[in-house]
Amino acid sequence: MSDNSERNGERNGDSKAKAANDAANDNDSLFFDLPEDDYVTPEPAAEPAGGGAPARPRTAEDDLLDAVDLPLTADDQAEIERRGRMKWYVIHANTGHENKVKRNIEMAVKSNHMEEYFGEVLVATQDVTEMKNGKRSTVKRKYFPSYILVEMDMNKESQHFINSIPGVTRFIGGTPLKPEPISREEVDRILGRISAPDEARTTVDIPYDVGDSVQVMDGPFTEWIGVINEINHDKGKLKVMISIFGSETPVELDFLQVKPV
Repeated sequence: MSDNSERNGERNGDSKAKAANDAANDNDSLFFDLPEDDYVTPEPAAEPAGGGAPARPRTAEDDLLDAVDLPLTADDQAEIERRGRMKWYVIHANTGHENKVKRNIEMAVKSNHMEEYFGEVLVATQDVTEMKNGKRSTVKRKYFPSYILVEMDMNKESQHFINSIPGVTRFIGGTPLKPEPISREEVDRILGRISAPDEARTTVDIPYDVGDSVQVMDGPFTEWIGVINEINHDKGKLKVMISIFGSETPVELDFLQVKPV
């Protein structure tokens, strides 16, 4: 009896073991067709700098800033080197023919292909407000009459070229054989005056002198006569001494408010 029980128990144990092995084999077959590559954990998306704010779109200003860093072309570099060799010189021209001589220089430079040696040619002018027929008018006036400024690379060839231009009499400064350029400070002063806004460089040509007697034509002192004591050309003002109740009193007037006596 006991022997039968033991044999039955062994058979039951063998059956259970076989069933367990079959189940394990079935589970393995479920993963048979899966890829064998190692699994890689995906990296998290990079967050923009500044605490997660989204990156702003590019603007035209960004393109301009990028353009600043662009390398110079060979032509740009050559032009910088060409202008770097030049200095400003002053030449004397026939009085009243400054603009004509300026045009002569520019045309001769172009027609003789001398652009390598020359830059700008300038006749310095300023706006002047003057009185004509009792009215204020503005005209352009040369403040360096008979002189022309030339930006050039000075050598024997370019010097001879300028001296051969009709209307040019000589270079100013240095010697006839070796003209000297004007200083950088003088160039900046002249060029700054030329390029300044009209209202900043307009002066007034007042046709009176200190000590002239004038009669007031406008304002509370109309028809009174006084003597000019001070002139302000920048503002077009006169300080006129008028006798009021026996006392000389300074009165500020516009130069258009008076007429000569």
